[in-house]
Amino acid sequence: MATMVVTALTSIRSSIARSSAAGRIATAVVVVLLAGSLAVPGEAQTTAEIDAIRQERRANEEAGREKAKEIDVASAELEQISAVLAALNASVNAQEGRVENAMRQLDDAERTLAEAGEAVAAGEAAIVFLKEQLADRAVSSFVNQGTDPVLLFETDDPNVALRMQRLVDEVTQADVDIADTLRAAEEDLAVERAIAADATLAADQLRAEMEAELGLLEEDRELQAAVTAEAEVRLDHLLSERASLAAIGVQLGQKQRAAEQALAAELARKSRGAPAGPGGPRPPVAAPGDMVNVNGILVHKSIADNIRRLMADASAAGISFSGGGYRNSAGQISVRRSNCGSSEYAIYQMPASRCRPPTARPGTSMHERGLAIDFTFNGRIINRRSGDGWNWLSRNAASYGLFNLPSEPWHWSTNGR
Repeated sequence: MATMVVTALTSIRSSIARSSAAGRIATAVVVVLLAGSLAVPGEAQTTAEIDAIRQERRANEEAGREKAKEIDVASAELEQISAVLAALNASVNAQEGRVENAMRQLDDAERTLAEAGEAVAAGEAAIVFLKEQLADRAVSSFVNQGTDPVLLFETDDPNVALRMQRLVDEVTQADVDIADTLRAAEEDLAVERAIAADATLAADQLRAEMEAELGLLEEDRELQAAVTAEAEVRLDHLLSERASLAAIGVQLGQKQRAAEQALAAELARKSRGAPAGPGGPRPPVAAPGDMVNVNGILVHKSIADNIRRLMADASAAGISFSGGGYRNSAGQISVRRSNCGSSEYAIYQMPASRCRPPTARPGTSMHERGLAIDFTFNGRIINRRSGDGWNWLSRNAASYGLFNLPSEPWHWSTNGR
C-alpha cells in the first residue's frame, strides 16, 4: 500500500510539474475553440450533408425491411424477390458495420472510464498520503515542544489550540512543497472526478446505442433468414419445375431462366462460405409403383380417380387437357451428386443455390410425389391466366382436389405448392 501511495504521489508530482489537470482541460478547450475558429468554410455544411446521407440510408433500409415483411415469396415475381434479398443483405452488412463501430467506441469509452477511475483512486491515495505527512510534521513539532501529542487532536485549552495552529503554520511554511502539492492534488482530483463522471455518462450512452444497434441487427438477421429460407424453397421449386416441363418437351423462356439465375446468385451471395448444415431426414418421395397412368399423365394412386373425373368432365366441356405428372427422383439425385457433392447433406439438404449450377433438392417437388400436374391445353403449356383452359381449371379444379400455384398458371397440385 505504501509503495502504491508513493508511486501515485510521484506520478501526481510529475504531472503537476508538467501541468495541472485544470491546465490540461483549459488547453483542450483552447484547442477546440481554435479548431472551430480555423474550420474551413462549408465544413459544417459538409457534416450536415453527411448526416443527411446517413438518415436517407437508414430510411431506405427501413423501407427495405417493410417490403421484406410484406412480400409473398411463393407468388412474387422473381425480380422482386431478388431485389428484396439484395436490400436485406446490404442492410445486414451495413448494420454489422454499425455494431462493430459501436462496440469499438464503447471499448474506448470503457477504457477511458477505467483510466479515469484509476486516476481518481491514485489522486485520493496521494491526498491521504500528503495529509498524513503534514499531520506527522505537526505532531513531531508539537512533541518537540513538550506537549502531549494527543492534545493536538483533542484539547479544550485555547492556548494549546493556538499553539497547534501556529505549529501547523510553521510546518506548512517549512514544507511548502508538500502543502502546494496537496492543494494541486486536490484540484487535480476534482477534475479527475469530473472526467470520470463524464466518462461514465459517455459509456452508458454508447452502451445503450450499441445495444440498440445490436437489437436492430438481430431483427435484420431474423428477417433475412426467413426470406432466404422461403426464397430457397421457391428456387427449389423453379429448378425442379423446369426439369418437369422439360420432360414433356416444354422449355421456359430466356427471361424466366435469367430471373432464376439472378435469384440463385443473390442467394449464393448470402450463403457463400457458410458451413455445411446439420442435415436431417430425407424429403419424402413416392415409389414408382404407387403411380397410375391417367390419360397419359402419371399421378399417385390416391388422386387417380379425381384426375380421371377431371379429364373426363373437361373433355365433355370441349376442353382437351394433357400434361406431365410424376417425375422419378432418381434422376434428380444423380444430378445433385454431380452438381452439389456426394455426401448425404450435399444431395438432400444443401440449398440449391450453393450447387454449381444451382440444382433442386430431391423430394422438394410435388411432382416427385405424384401429387402435381403441369397442364397443357390443346398441346401447349398454360402460361397465362386467361383462355379456355385456364378459365375451366380456375372454376373447377378445386372440386377435384387441385389448386394452382399463383406464380405458375400451368402448375396445379393437391396443396397449391
